[in-house]
Amino acid sequence: MNRGWLIVMPLLVGHVTDVHPATPPPIEPDPSWKSLGESLWFDPNQKILVIQARVVLREGPLEHLLCLKATKEHESILATDASPRRIHAGLLLTGAEPGHPARFVPKFEPPAGSPVAIDLLWNEGGETRREDARLWVVDSQLGTPLKPDWVFAGSELYTDPISKQVVYAAEEGDLITVANFANAILDVPIASSAHDADRVFIASKERIPPVGTRVFLLLYPRTRPAKSTADRPA
Repeated sequence: MNRGWLIVMPLLVGHVTDVHPATPPPIEPDPSWKSLGESLWFDPNQKILVIQARVVLREGPLEHLLCLKATKEHESILATDASPRRIHAGLLLTGAEPGHPARFVPKFEPPAGSPVAIDLLWNEGGETRREDARLWVVDSQLGTPLKPDWVFAGSELYTDPISKQVVYAAEEGDLITVANFANAILDVPIASSAHDADRVFIASKERIPPVGTRVFLLLYPRTRPAKSTADRPA
Protein backbone atom coordinates (compact mmCIF):
# COMPACT_ATOMS: atom_id res chain seq x y z
CA MET A 1 0.00 0.00 0.00
CA ASN A 2 1.42 3.39 -0.94
CA ARG A 3 1.36 5.51 2.20
CA GLY A 4 2.09 8.68 0.28
CA TRP A 5 -1.04 8.41 -1.88
CA LEU A 6 -3.23 7.63 1.12
CA ILE A 7 -1.97 10.62 3.06
CA VAL A 8 -1.47 13.28 0.42
CA MET A 9 -4.50 15.37 -0.46
CA PRO A 10 -5.29 17.94 -3.16
CA LEU A 11 -3.27 21.06 -2.36
CA LEU A 12 -3.69 24.02 -4.65
CA VAL A 13 -0.51 25.99 -5.07
CA GLY A 14 0.00 29.34 -6.71
CA HIS A 15 2.63 32.01 -7.18
CA VAL A 16 4.45 32.93 -3.98
CA THR A 17 7.34 35.15 -3.01
CA ASP A 18 10.75 33.54 -3.48
CA VAL A 19 11.84 32.19 -0.08
CA HIS A 20 15.26 30.53 -0.22
CA PRO A 21 16.62 28.64 2.81
CA ALA A 22 19.56 31.08 2.88
CA THR A 23 17.17 34.07 3.26
CA PRO A 24 14.85 33.95 6.29
CA PRO A 25 11.21 34.84 5.62
CA PRO A 26 9.48 37.40 7.86
CA ILE A 27 8.64 36.23 11.35
CA GLU A 28 4.95 36.86 10.59
CA PRO A 29 3.48 34.46 7.99
CA ASP A 30 3.93 35.92 4.53
CA PRO A 31 0.46 36.40 2.98
CA SER A 32 1.82 35.01 -0.28
CA TRP A 33 2.64 31.63 1.28
CA LYS A 34 0.15 28.95 0.35
CA SER A 35 -1.67 27.68 3.41
CA LEU A 36 -1.92 23.90 3.77
CA GLY A 37 -4.02 24.14 6.91
CA GLU A 38 -3.69 25.37 10.47
CA SER A 39 -0.12 26.55 11.23
CA LEU A 40 1.24 25.09 7.97
CA TRP A 41 2.44 26.68 4.71
CA PHE A 42 4.28 25.64 1.56
CA ASP A 43 6.44 27.59 -0.88
CA PRO A 44 6.31 25.64 -4.19
CA ASN A 45 8.95 27.88 -5.76
CA GLN A 46 11.69 26.87 -3.31
CA LYS A 47 9.90 23.74 -2.02
CA ILE A 48 10.04 24.66 1.65
CA LEU A 49 7.52 23.44 4.22
CA VAL A 50 6.87 25.90 7.06
CA ILE A 51 5.37 24.76 10.38
CA GLN A 52 4.35 27.20 13.09
CA ALA A 53 4.95 26.04 16.66
CA ARG A 54 5.58 27.39 20.16
CA VAL A 55 8.31 26.65 22.68
CA VAL A 56 6.91 24.45 25.45
CA LEU A 57 10.11 23.15 27.13
CA ARG A 58 13.63 24.55 27.57
CA GLU A 59 15.47 22.02 29.73
CA GLY A 60 15.49 18.36 30.61
CA PRO A 61 15.53 15.04 28.72
CA LEU A 62 13.90 14.90 25.29
CA GLU A 63 12.03 12.46 23.14
CA HIS A 64 10.80 15.05 20.61
CA LEU A 65 11.85 18.24 18.91
CA LEU A 66 8.21 18.78 17.87
CA CYS A 67 5.02 17.16 19.10
CA LEU A 68 1.34 17.66 18.38
CA LYS A 69 -0.27 20.18 20.72
CA ALA A 70 -1.77 18.72 23.91
CA THR A 71 0.08 15.39 23.61
CA LYS A 72 3.73 15.16 24.71
CA GLU A 73 4.81 18.65 25.75
CA HIS A 74 6.63 17.26 28.81
CA GLU A 75 9.30 15.75 26.53
CA SER A 76 9.26 18.07 23.50
CA ILE A 77 10.84 21.49 22.88
CA LEU A 78 8.10 22.62 20.48
CA ALA A 79 4.41 21.91 19.98
CA THR A 80 2.14 22.65 17.00
CA ASP A 81 -1.51 22.33 16.06
CA ALA A 82 -0.64 21.56 12.42
CA SER A 83 -2.22 18.36 11.10
CA PRO A 84 0.22 15.40 11.05
CA ARG A 85 -1.28 14.13 7.77
CA ARG A 86 -0.82 17.54 6.18
CA ILE A 87 2.77 17.75 7.45
CA HIS A 88 3.42 14.42 5.69
CA ALA A 89 1.73 15.71 2.55
CA GLY A 90 3.77 18.93 2.68
CA LEU A 91 7.02 16.98 2.98
CA LEU A 92 6.08 15.07 -0.16
CA LEU A 93 5.65 18.41 -1.92
CA THR A 94 9.21 19.41 -0.95
CA GLY A 95 10.50 16.36 -2.81
CA ALA A 96 11.39 14.39 0.31
CA GLU A 97 10.70 10.66 0.06
CA PRO A 98 9.43 8.60 3.00
CA GLY A 99 11.39 5.52 3.98
CA HIS A 100 10.34 3.55 7.04
CA PRO A 101 10.13 4.11 10.81
CA ALA A 102 12.44 2.40 13.27
CA ARG A 103 11.99 -1.38 13.37
CA PHE A 104 12.60 -3.35 16.53
CA VAL A 105 12.02 -7.01 15.58
CA PRO A 106 13.58 -9.38 14.74
CA LYS A 107 16.44 -6.91 15.17
CA PHE A 108 16.76 -3.15 15.39
CA GLU A 109 16.77 -1.17 12.14
CA PRO A 110 17.13 2.61 12.36
CA PRO A 111 14.56 4.77 10.60
CA ALA A 112 15.24 5.62 6.97
CA GLY A 113 14.11 8.17 4.40
CA SER A 114 15.25 11.40 2.79
CA PRO A 115 17.47 13.51 5.07
CA VAL A 116 15.56 16.68 5.97
CA ALA A 117 17.18 19.93 7.09
CA ILE A 118 15.26 21.86 9.73
CA ASP A 119 15.94 25.54 10.40
CA LEU A 120 14.25 27.44 13.22
CA LEU A 121 13.14 31.05 12.82
CA TRP A 122 11.94 33.27 15.66
CA ASN A 123 11.98 36.82 17.00
CA GLU A 124 14.08 37.55 20.07
CA GLY A 125 14.85 40.99 21.46
CA GLY A 126 13.30 42.61 18.42
CA GLU A 127 15.61 40.73 16.07
CA THR A 128 14.89 37.78 13.78
CA ARG A 129 16.99 34.78 14.75
CA ARG A 130 17.66 31.65 12.73
CA GLU A 131 19.43 28.43 13.74
CA ASP A 132 19.82 24.84 12.71
CA ALA A 133 17.34 22.86 14.86
CA ARG A 134 20.07 20.39 15.81
CA LEU A 135 21.71 23.10 17.93
CA TRP A 136 18.72 22.97 20.29
CA VAL A 137 19.29 19.24 20.97
CA VAL A 138 22.37 18.15 22.94
CA ASP A 139 23.91 14.70 23.29
CA SER A 140 24.17 14.51 27.08
CA GLN A 141 27.01 11.99 26.94
CA LEU A 142 29.19 13.98 24.56
CA GLY A 143 28.02 17.49 25.41
CA THR A 144 27.69 18.29 21.69
CA PRO A 145 24.72 19.14 19.44
CA LEU A 146 22.83 16.46 17.54
CA LYS A 147 24.91 15.57 14.48
CA PRO A 148 22.75 13.68 11.92
CA ASP A 149 19.85 15.24 10.05
CA TRP A 150 16.38 13.92 10.73
CA VAL A 151 15.06 11.50 8.12
CA PHE A 152 11.55 11.30 6.64
CA ALA A 153 10.51 8.01 8.24
CA GLY A 154 6.88 8.64 7.30
CA SER A 155 5.11 7.13 10.34
CA GLU A 156 2.65 4.28 9.72
CA LEU A 157 -0.94 3.62 8.69
CA TYR A 158 -3.05 1.10 10.54
CA THR A 159 -6.71 0.13 10.64
CA ASP A 160 -8.47 0.80 13.92
CA PRO A 161 -9.99 -2.54 14.99
CA ILE A 162 -13.14 -0.86 16.34
CA SER A 163 -13.89 1.95 13.90
CA LYS A 164 -12.30 0.17 10.91
CA GLN A 165 -10.92 3.59 9.93
CA VAL A 166 -7.41 3.96 8.54
CA VAL A 167 -5.37 5.88 11.13
CA TYR A 168 -2.15 7.79 10.61
CA ALA A 169 -0.07 6.82 13.65
CA ALA A 170 1.64 10.23 14.00
CA GLU A 171 -1.72 11.66 15.07
CA GLU A 172 -0.82 10.32 18.52
CA GLY A 173 1.69 13.17 18.75
CA ASP A 174 5.07 11.87 17.50
CA LEU A 175 5.97 14.40 14.79
CA ILE A 176 9.74 15.08 14.92
CA THR A 177 11.50 12.83 17.43
CA VAL A 178 14.95 12.31 18.91
CA ALA A 179 13.98 8.93 20.36
CA ASN A 180 12.96 6.13 18.01
CA PHE A 181 9.19 5.78 17.63
CA ALA A 182 7.40 3.75 14.97
CA ASN A 183 4.82 6.58 14.86
CA ALA A 184 7.30 9.37 14.01
CA ILE A 185 7.09 11.41 10.81
CA LEU A 186 10.73 12.50 11.18
CA ASP A 187 13.20 10.57 13.34
CA VAL A 188 16.95 10.39 13.90
CA PRO A 189 18.69 7.66 11.83
CA ILE A 190 20.47 6.18 14.84
CA ALA A 191 19.56 3.97 17.78
CA SER A 192 18.00 6.26 20.39
CA SER A 193 16.02 4.64 23.18
CA ALA A 194 12.74 6.07 24.44
CA HIS A 195 13.27 4.49 27.89
CA ASP A 196 13.97 7.01 30.65
CA ALA A 197 17.13 5.27 31.86
CA ASP A 198 18.63 5.30 28.36
CA ARG A 199 17.79 8.80 27.18
CA VAL A 200 20.66 10.46 25.41
CA PHE A 201 19.40 13.88 24.30
CA ILE A 202 18.57 16.95 26.38
CA ALA A 203 17.32 20.45 25.56
CA SER A 204 19.91 23.20 25.11
CA LYS A 205 18.51 25.77 27.54
CA GLU A 206 21.13 28.37 26.61
CA ARG A 207 19.92 28.48 23.00
CA ILE A 208 16.17 27.99 23.32
CA PRO A 209 14.04 31.16 23.68
CA PRO A 210 11.44 31.56 26.44
CA VAL A 211 8.46 29.23 26.73
CA GLY A 212 5.61 30.53 24.59
CA THR A 213 7.88 31.98 21.88
CA ARG A 214 6.46 31.43 18.40
CA VAL A 215 8.86 29.59 16.12
CA PHE A 216 8.70 28.73 12.42
CA LEU A 217 10.28 25.42 11.39
CA LEU A 218 11.56 25.48 7.81
CA LEU A 219 11.88 21.97 6.37
CA TYR A 220 13.53 21.01 3.10
CA PRO A 221 15.45 17.96 1.78
CA ARG A 222 19.18 18.06 2.49
CA THR A 223 20.27 18.23 -1.14
CA ARG A 224 22.70 21.14 -0.87
CA PRO A 225 25.53 22.13 1.48
CA ALA A 226 24.83 23.92 4.73
CA LYS A 227 24.76 27.68 4.18
CA SER A 228 27.45 28.37 6.79
CA THR A 229 29.57 26.11 8.95
CA ALA A 230 29.19 28.68 11.73
CA ASP A 231 25.46 27.95 11.84
CA ARG A 232 25.75 24.17 11.90
CA PRO A 233 26.71 21.63 14.54
CA ALA A 234 30.37 20.66 14.65
